[in-house]
Amino acid sequence: MGLKTFLVFIIGLFSGLTVFAQKGNKEVYFGNKAFEKGDYKTAVAEYQKGLKIAPGNTTARINLAIAQSKLAQTAQSVANFDEAIKANKNDQLKAELNYDKGVALAKDKKYEEAVKSFENTLRTTPEDNDARENLQKALNELKKQQQKQQPKDNKDKDKKQPPPPPKKKDQQQQQKEKQQQQQQQMNKEQAEKLLQALRNQEKETQQRLQQKAGGQVPVNGKDW
Repeated sequence: MGLKTFLVFIIGLFSGLTVFAQKGNKEVYFGNKAFEKGDYKTAVAEYQKGLKIAPGNTTARINLAIAQSKLAQTAQSVANFDEAIKANKNDQLKAELNYDKGVALAKDKKYEEAVKSFENTLRTTPEDNDARENLQKALNELKKQQQKQQPKDNKDKDKKQPPPPPKKKDQQQQQKEKQQQQQQQMNKEQAEKLLQALRNQEKETQQRLQQKAGGQVPVNGKDW
């Protein structure tokens, strides 16, 4: 997202800094001087010094959030905006802080959160055309972002997971299976030998009976 698209965001940040520049103590004053020169790292360091001396210094907190936004330190910037919003009771000031928070989030492509911040601004100042315009831009970008994400999600779902590789049997398991196979083979051979022995025994019995009965085979006799 280019500078031209969000030019109003940059104006919002500079205007916020100008408002609070007149309030500051020595650290805030030097921080503002560094900010005006584009030396945002020095500005951040000065504002942090001011907060270390006076944690309740709202001017230092707000300007720190703005400078961190310029350095793309979105998480820290948003956290300081939230602290400033919580500490202030002035609805107009809260609306402006939510606006600048939305700017920081939109620059970092966190459009869903940016939308909420701009909506908070418009709840207090519904006549704020800049907030309304940037809300619409953030909504449009959020829609594009979601549309890009959907095909990727579907593609990931369609990917088939490869089957897990077969587990290698250890030597002990292989030996055990081999013994079982041998045992089964032995049992089969033993059973066949036993059946053959029974057949032979039955045959001999039939022959003896035939001899006693004069060569006649008994009724219902079985030939195994």
